[in-house]
Amino acid sequence: MSAIPSNVGRAPTLLVNQIQLANIQRSSLGLFEAQSQLATGRSILRPSDDPVSTAAIAQLDDSIQRSSQRLRNIDQADANLALIETSLAEANDLLLSAKEVASTQVNIGSSAEERENQAAVINSLIDGLFTQMNRKSVDNYLFGGSRTSTPPFETFGAGFVYTGEFDKLTTDINLGRSVPTTLVGIESLSSQLNKVEGDVDLSPTITPETLLKDLRSAHGLGVTKGPIQMQFENGPIVQIDLTTADTVEDVITRVDSAIRQYETTNGVTILGPGGVGLSAEGFSIDVVPGTPPAADPQLTFLELGAGTTARDLGLTTNTGTSFEATQADGQNLDPKLTMSSTVASLAGLGGTLDEFVINNGGRRAQIDLSGAQTIEDVKNAIEAADIGARLVINAQGTGIDIVNLVSAEPDQAMTIEEVPGGARTAELLGIRSLKASTRTDTFNDGRGVTVLDGRTDPQTGLADPTLDIDFAITLGDGSSFNVNLRPQDVVTTGDVIARINAEAAGQGIPPASFQAGLGDGANGIEFTQDAGFANPIEIEKRNNSSAMNDLGLSDATYDAASATLAGVDPAPVVSDTVFTRLIQLREALTGNDTTGITFAGTKLEGVVDSVAQTRGLVGSYSKRLETARVREEDVNVMEQSFRSELRDLDFAEASTRLTQLQTQLQAGLQSMSIANQLSLLDFLG
Repeated sequence: MSAIPSNVGRAPTLLVNQIQLANIQRSSLGLFEAQSQLATGRSILRPSDDPVSTAAIAQLDDSIQRSSQRLRNIDQADANLALIETSLAEANDLLLSAKEVASTQVNIGSSAEERENQAAVINSLIDGLFTQMNRKSVDNYLFGGSRTSTPPFETFGAGFVYTGEFDKLTTDINLGRSVPTTLVGIESLSSQLNKVEGDVDLSPTITPETLLKDLRSAHGLGVTKGPIQMQFENGPIVQIDLTTADTVEDVITRVDSAIRQYETTNGVTILGPGGVGLSAEGFSIDVVPGTPPAADPQLTFLELGAGTTARDLGLTTNTGTSFEATQADGQNLDPKLTMSSTVASLAGLGGTLDEFVINNGGRRAQIDLSGAQTIEDVKNAIEAADIGARLVINAQGTGIDIVNLVSAEPDQAMTIEEVPGGARTAELLGIRSLKASTRTDTFNDGRGVTVLDGRTDPQTGLADPTLDIDFAITLGDGSSFNVNLRPQDVVTTGDVIARINAEAAGQGIPPASFQAGLGDGANGIEFTQDAGFANPIEIEKRNNSSAMNDLGLSDATYDAASATLAGVDPAPVVSDTVFTRLIQLREALTGNDTTGITFAGTKLEGVVDSVAQTRGLVGSYSKRLETARVREEDVNVMEQSFRSELRDLDFAEASTRLTQLQTQLQAGLQSMSIANQLSLLDFLG
């Protein structure tokens, strides 16, 4: 029996039932999806629902996740900086108290007992500062630089040593910018890192292991990696890709391979037995000579487009030079000194390394470099001595400096000297603390050398050169001469020595009888006389000049065996930190030394200003974090809004759709029920 539904002109009952069932299933599925959307709050339940929106949501999810991590980083960094600022504020209060002590105890009315009591106060301030500088957050020490697992300051004899690193931990605040979350403690407590600055350009030669990033290049601007071109005579031009080359050896290998392939492809001979190699500071290519009377063939390297790689590597110049039999060497690439530079490659070394001595903080260490193969080995040997000194490569990448990490009394400051009879290793490396190039304004903890100059006779008012004499030297044979040091004579140690020798020669003392210089061993200016003289050398102050004392000659000792009067080192490298100045003030108070109290107080003012500047820097970091947080939160809200528009459900629309689907399903079920009711006609039919 057949029925005639409204949407089908004439159809079997089975077909009608299938159509109605499909409609019910479609409504049920829609109802299920609407219910799932309402339950999850999401408009997209699976990627196939909307592939384009799903891809956009995935990108937004990743961006929001990274943004949330940056916000957590900012919160952590802000907490660290808040603790750092608190520590610096408390340290500043301690230092202001110390300044007040220094300013009050220089008064005439203060007694030795009062000053000794105030020394105990300063000692407690030192302990408080030590605690603040070793402060930590939840799990990181705040003033250790990138080394955060151990306290950055430790006791070292009667002083303190910095054991942290010079690099800071930083946090990402997006757009390629970062903010430090830790500080370098020794920099926070000083105006600058005091060090022995190497005065020798070690001039490392280029080696196959030299990294391209460590080459200053032929024009001093570094190496940009990229493809270059090569041509032999007027033959075809080929390309050599150096984009992924990292070392000098990579360049040699690829250039050599390209030339060999060129020879095979074009049936020519380019390379002689030397092949592609290195000269002292650049590339070398052995190009075969021509057969006379023909000219020597030329191998030319060219830039590709606007590239600079060939010029950077010294393979060509702006004028387009070529390699040929009589011109095998490329341009000088001026490699930088690095920790991996080998000792054997240091053209500026000028000798073999053996031993030298470092004195620091009351300790003495003899450093043996006879087995050092690289600059890293030299650094490790110094650090292994546990002497509170650290090797760093200077900013120019030409030599090494030795940083003093120990804060102690200036009398126990760092000196670097030779081992008597040795190879003068410290001078070879340029790190002897007292050398000819040492400036005298660094003597005596920065007080320099004061000389008499331009003094006049009080009665006549005329210039009297005899009043400018600083000291007199008497030799063992009874002869003597005066030394008048002028301002131009006390610029460097070498200038002082040259002037003393010139004064001796100008007053009739032959070089064989007297010679001033620097000793082979302990630092200090030395006077050597003829070994045949019976008496020791004597030196005497003139006109109440302080020059003799400033040059370390007041405490000089005479050695009869070598006929030498040796002065003490006037230029130890004092670590100009807050700890040093507080210790200096404490010792001056203990010794009832008003001059020392005044000098320590003056020096303390400088380092207090440094702490204040560090606080200002921390404040700028915090402000930068605040700005970054606002920007990050705005971006995060915007991205979440975009994601919500793509992913989240419109509950009003979904509720309406759910009601419609429920009504639709109910109607479908009712219509199917009505359509499938049996009557008497069904049986009669």
